[in-house]
Amino acid sequence: MKAITFECEVITPMFLGGADGQTPELRPPSIKGAMRFWWRAMNGHLSLKALKEREAEIFGASDEKIGRSKFSIRILSDRYLYSYPIS
Repeated sequence: MKAITFECEVITPMFLGGADGQTPELRPPSIKGAMRFWWRAMNGHLSLKALKEREAEIFGASDEKIGRSKFSIRILSDRYLYSYPIS
């Protein structure tokens, strides 16, 4: 599997909370959700059918023919490591 590593800095507010509602927690599904949002925003010119098909090709879908996402996300921190399968 090919790996690409990005070092990212958040420059806009991110409102992410842990299970207790108090502790900030950044998890891979949250990042994937933001990526989906911006992908849809940048591709709003597509028909709804084309948008759904292309999104599913990249981000995966529950359809057995399409399956899981074409990529996975890991968050490395000097405090902890979160790694979740993204599907």
